[in-house]
Order: sequence, then C-alpha cells, then structure tokens
Amino acid sequence: MAQGPFRCGPFVTVGAMAAVTAIAPRAREGTEFAARPVLLNNPHGWNNVTRFATLSLAKLAVLERRVERGSASALGRALSKVESRHLREGFMSLYQNSSLDTFVAARNHAEDMLQRLHSLVDTFDLEVDHLVEDIVQSTLKEEATSGARLA
Repeated sequence: MAQGPFRCGPFVTVGAMAAVTAIAPRAREGTEFAARPVLLNNPHGWNNVTRFATLSLAKLAVLERRVERGSASALGRALSKVESRHLREGFMSLYQNSSLDTFVAARNHAEDMLQRLHSLVDTFDLEVDHLVEDIVQSTLKEEATSGARLA
C-alpha cells in the first residue's frame, strides 16, 4: 500500500483536491508516493471520500478548539497581569497616602501637645508667681514682727 498524508483503506488521497475532483495527481508516478485515483463508482470510494472529509473536519475542529482555548487563556493571563498591576499600584498609592497622612496627623498631634504644654507652663508660672509672692510677703511680715519683738 502506498504512503501518503491520509490513509483511508486501500485508497490513498494526496490532498483535498484529489478527493473533490476524484483525479489523482500524476506528477510523481514513478515514486512510491504516487497516488491512485479515488474510485467513486463503488461504495468504498464514497466511503473513503466521506472518511477523508470527516477526518479533515475533525482535525480542523480540534485545531480551532485548541486555538480558541489558547487565545482565551492568553487573554486571561494578560487580564490577570493587568489586574495585578492595577492592584499593586493601588496598594502603593494607599501606602504612600497613609504614610503621609500618618505623618501629618502625628505632626498635628505634637503641635497640639506643645501648645497645651506652653499654656500649662504659662498658667503654672502665674499661679506659682502669686504663691511665691504670698510666701515671700508672709515671711517678711513674720521677720518684721519677730524683729520688732526682739527690739
């Protein structure tokens, strides 16, 4: 039996045109790849053509599905990469903003605490000055009265 791209029983076809026109190419008759014409006047000839067409369409369908799945998975991978990049950029933006916001909040809190401390020191100075003045005056009065008693 001769070798060829498609083997369908005892008859061999070289390509799709041979199956459609039922004429075998005569270019390589001297070689072992020479094809014999597909005989369509018996049931085996039509079976061979039908089998060839079915095999060809099945291979085409498998290739279409493979390309479809490959392109769908490639599209899915690309979308996944875009999504992860957007997510990463969003987290970086949140991190930068949160660091800046944390710094601003801490600075504001420190400024508030310094203002409170200044006001506390100022009020303490006023109260202490008054108390120190009272203590000094009472001490001076006591010395004056004790000095007057001794004299």
